[in-house]
Amino acid sequence: MIRRGLLASGAGVLLLVLLTVLVLVFRGAILAPEAPRPGGAYTEGVVGQLGSLNPLYGEATAGGNDIDALLFEPLVRVLPTGTVEGRLASHWDVSPDGRTYAFTLRPNARWSDGAPVSADDVVFTVRTVQDPQFPGALLNQSWKDIVATAVDSQHVRFALPGHNAGFLANLELLDIMPAHLLAGKSMGELASASPNLNPVGTGPYRLVAQTSDGIQLERNPYAWRRPWIDTIAIRSFATQAAALGALDRSEIDGLANLTPSAADHEAGNKAVSTISASTYQYAELVLNLKPDEPYFQDIKVRQAIAKAIDRAAIIRDVLGGQAVPDDGPIPRSIVWAYDPVAQQPAHDAAGAAKLLDDAGWALVNGTRTKGGTALSFGLDVSSDVPPYERVAEAVSEELAQVGIQAEVRPVSTASLIHDYLNPRTFDMTLTAFDNGPDPDVYTFWHSSQNHVGGFNFSGMKKNVFIDGDLEDGRNSLALNARAKAYATFQEDFAKELPAVFLYTPRYVVAISRRIHGVHLDAAVEPTERFAYVNDWYIEVGR
Repeated sequence: MIRRGLLASGAGVLLLVLLTVLVLVFRGAILAPEAPRPGGAYTEGVVGQLGSLNPLYGEATAGGNDIDALLFEPLVRVLPTGTVEGRLASHWDVSPDGRTYAFTLRPNARWSDGAPVSADDVVFTVRTVQDPQFPGALLNQSWKDIVATAVDSQHVRFALPGHNAGFLANLELLDIMPAHLLAGKSMGELASASPNLNPVGTGPYRLVAQTSDGIQLERNPYAWRRPWIDTIAIRSFATQAAALGALDRSEIDGLANLTPSAADHEAGNKAVSTISASTYQYAELVLNLKPDEPYFQDIKVRQAIAKAIDRAAIIRDVLGGQAVPDDGPIPRSIVWAYDPVAQQPAHDAAGAAKLLDDAGWALVNGTRTKGGTALSFGLDVSSDVPPYERVAEAVSEELAQVGIQAEVRPVSTASLIHDYLNPRTFDMTLTAFDNGPDPDVYTFWHSSQNHVGGFNFSGMKKNVFIDGDLEDGRNSLALNARAKAYATFQEDFAKELPAVFLYTPRYVVAISRRIHGVHLDAAVEPTERFAYVNDWYIEVGR
């Protein structure tokens, strides 16, 4: 009897211990943080028809889009801090003179058809954009005279014609294409439907189907970085209003590049989060400084124009607050190179009027006049890319308040580039550029680029100080040395003021709260909003 009692007592203790362990395990499972697991589908809306899915042709086509970043990759990407991350390249070395870059490809990088990525693919891509028939002018010029050589299947070398510390930022713009599928085709064939409709890339997703209103992507089984979400669908909408309606009805999960009014609208949608980041873009007024242009030769007139424009009011009234004032040729978002001291003149209408008086432009019947010439000129602007025409109208109204008459002349973007900017046949034009994450603006402001076909559109006479600053900024790979050179450049630029800078827009994305892990860098280019898509997830477990 005694032994049976002890036995029963022992069994009770064992049962109690077992129950305690089960409770602790269950409690731990309940309290454990959720962890992502594979699965789920994400649908994103885009406004307008999808453009080419061949990333090299995005610049040359009106429909170029940022969806390419899901399908293709460059060798590297550059962060706002100046740090460089490898994409298809695992690592790289730079020669002591800074003119030779040697890259090693990731050993596990493969195309979405399973073929290995090789140095031949990189060389093929470079030679494609260097072809005289290649339609993308800016990309073509940025690769001029650079020699790409396949050392072996895993190593590629670039020989530069001169120092160019911004080379890695240029390399970021070059999505690598598959030579084993496209080599031997003419430029016309490369731009045709075949490679665009059946793209083979190295990105985290691959194309599996096209529908009447979009495309369907699935996880690329050969990608070296694997995302959690199984499928991504891209749906096109005729208008942003239609896309916003679909987002509000949860028919789509995300919508990017929201206008200010759309961002305000979605701020009240509790089912979505709005995420914003700075950009490397800027809107500026380029002044034609050619000697035969009578208006802008006097620095006082250029300073008066800068003082007359209330950038804060334009940001508030036209852009709904979704921008920050811009001070000069290097965006604030490039934090390590931006100089807050070297700013263009602040808004001061009375100061602008005085400058014009001092320069001999008298106010006659509401218009500034000097020697029988009215301070009246055209302000050319793109009519097919909002909100630039509205911005130009606001600029015109503010200039009119001090007696400067700027007639807004809307033209197509293609016409603005080919008929006005390239031949330098404008007075003043409102332009928008994406500078990218590197502060190298040699292409836009060095005097050697002041020719038809070059991108120094202002025609400013040669300034040895500005030229020297830009050359110094290219000659060193050390960020501190480059930052010093670009600080001096911004100071010298502010003294000349060949352009008046207005604002840098913010990039706003609305995305369903059921999508987790979404984050952006402090500053982004449109394609870089997918830089961390492999961190996004829907399905969770513990």
